[in-house]
Amino acid sequence: MTNKTVFRVHPSVNFARFGTSEDYILSPETSAGLPQEGTAVTGGLPIKKGTENTPVTSNDLRDHEGNLKKQAARFRIYAYDIDGEDSYPCGAGTEIVIGTTLADGRTVTDLIWSSHLANKKAAAYNVVNNKGIEAYANNQVPQMRNPEVHGTIDSDYRLNRLMIDAGPRAICASQSETAKFDRCSEAKCVKAGGKIVPLPDYPIRFPEDTNDELFEPSGPLNTLGEIRTDDEGRLLVLASPGNAVGQYDEYGVPIQMTGDLNNVGWFDSAADGPVNVTLVFDDGSTEDAFGAWVVCGDPAYAPQIRNVVSVWDDVYNMFVRDLDLQPELYGITPKEDKRDYKSSYLPNFTQDIQPIFIACNLQRWTANLPPLALRAHTAVESITEDDDPNATIMAALNFIRNPNKNETNLGTPLMPLSLGAAGTSFLTVTKTQYFLLEQWSKNKFEKGGQTKLGPGEILDMASMANCLGGRYVPGIEVSYTIMEKDIYLQDWKTSGAGPFRIKQYPLSYENLNRETPYLSSGWIPLHDMTDGLQPGDVSKFMAIPWQTDYNSCSIHATAINTDGVNESNGAETTLYWSWPSQRPDAVYVAEEVFNNVLPQQQWSIRGKGTYAVNPASAATFQDPLQSVQDWDKIGIIVQGTNVDSETQEYSPELYLEVQSQLTNPGDSTDPVPAWPFNANPSKKKRDCPH
Repeated sequence: MTNKTVFRVHPSVNFARFGTSEDYILSPETSAGLPQEGTAVTGGLPIKKGTENTPVTSNDLRDHEGNLKKQAARFRIYAYDIDGEDSYPCGAGTEIVIGTTLADGRTVTDLIWSSHLANKKAAAYNVVNNKGIEAYANNQVPQMRNPEVHGTIDSDYRLNRLMIDAGPRAICASQSETAKFDRCSEAKCVKAGGKIVPLPDYPIRFPEDTNDELFEPSGPLNTLGEIRTDDEGRLLVLASPGNAVGQYDEYGVPIQMTGDLNNVGWFDSAADGPVNVTLVFDDGSTEDAFGAWVVCGDPAYAPQIRNVVSVWDDVYNMFVRDLDLQPELYGITPKEDKRDYKSSYLPNFTQDIQPIFIACNLQRWTANLPPLALRAHTAVESITEDDDPNATIMAALNFIRNPNKNETNLGTPLMPLSLGAAGTSFLTVTKTQYFLLEQWSKNKFEKGGQTKLGPGEILDMASMANCLGGRYVPGIEVSYTIMEKDIYLQDWKTSGAGPFRIKQYPLSYENLNRETPYLSSGWIPLHDMTDGLQPGDVSKFMAIPWQTDYNSCSIHATAINTDGVNESNGAETTLYWSWPSQRPDAVYVAEEVFNNVLPQQQWSIRGKGTYAVNPASAATFQDPLQSVQDWDKIGIIVQGTNVDSETQEYSPELYLEVQSQLTNPGDSTDPVPAWPFNANPSKKKRDCPH
């Protein structure tokens, strides 16, 4: 590719989040927990609707009726001048909006956006929590969900009854149009030249099409979301209200939810799919941009609390190691003549090292860490680029679990002290993160915080950095499949697409039949499938319904990942944190803070229906049905700077829970014990004669 202007949609993967309100705010475009120039407010906060980058405050999170606002995913277009092979980071990119005039004199007069959302969860395979992606190894697949619905994974009978497919929608930015992904709206796609074509025969599918009656504990499941544009012509994708519905059994009773991951007879309204745009110019010409992907799913209950390992860390690690992202960092080493990390590479402290240290300390706001850990984490975050690494608490990385060694079953004093991936007891940083830390510990790093990323590249990183990584069992926003190189455009250097872009399965929308599903079951990992992803192929690997998994994954013994056998070096009943950055466990309630003195912690899920005899069940709704009904009442953790109060100002060092509707101040709740704390021994072990 030589001397060509290409257009790319950013973020390459973006996240729209559920809310019960018709109103919305915008998903964050800054990285969780990181300092932002010119303000004390750290990154990760959602953005006020109608603004470029104004962070929300606590009063912006719910509407006047107390309903939780959705978070809309905003997509932008950037132009890149490519001359030869692309590299990363390129540091370039100019945003394109309606009215932009290019160097060749053409002016953008319209942007034709399109997307296609689907949910394949009920028609896909079971999540196997102790195997993860290995359940697909050796050309195998797990058991199908809803196996009583006969047929193969791709049979029309199963797909018609179990897949939710809203079909494609398309809108013109110049017309300020809105399109809903519901049963009543007509499907539309974009053909050559930016022409929007109606698809009256598209086989739209929702659960009510094949069920006479559904159990709707929080309302019907009749939409997967909508698309609209802002004043500049950027695309906004809004998720659904997040509802889940269940079937009735032969006795007319709602089918009970019997587990956290694979509930038979249930559907939810999570969704995902491609996002594309055609640029229309004043001379009548059109050009297509390299598209993106949107995932519609769980709310962000602690948007500024950074994960030690985020989706960004995992995807970046894969691109570095498998897709030649930065040969100066990882590639053929001259001496050993093998692919490895380059000892000559110098990480930047601000960009590569400090985010890990910050994430370490932020865990205190969503987990019940003991005083010793709090002091240690504070010491970690206090490290600066001017400190001698060997004179800090992180000297020789003695407290970091090494991903290159068999240390995933070693708990204290190694960090992170949270549950690991499928089949392991504890989490590790990625191999790339660990190498960068090693370089820093050897005093081989750069100082100065000037980023080398372009504006679109910053959006790619921020979007994924705000999502849960490391422990995909099955995950919050996405699962382990997000790390598979087969789902991405691998010719990113020569095609002009740039990295981190999911390959879209070609959909022509021809030969449609209302009786025949248009989408198939789609992509399967570890099966040499490289044709790209269809709508619904990202979210189908998640729990169903999403609320039961969110509810259950608070605190666990390590054996939950390892076939019920304790393989860690700690007591088998000791409880550890699962997803504290995305699924807060123990929080500080803003209304109970006075003069910036912290009160006792509260469980984030508390109040009626949450009282637990076994500590392993604390911080959860004891009835999974309540999680389907009351998930939107859970509070949100925001920085003290952005907590609205008429009586006091909160320190920017505090991250406090606001807007919870589960309890009132002063209500009696289960106490939060100091860690370490333990689950009740199983009855079987208590009855054991020895």
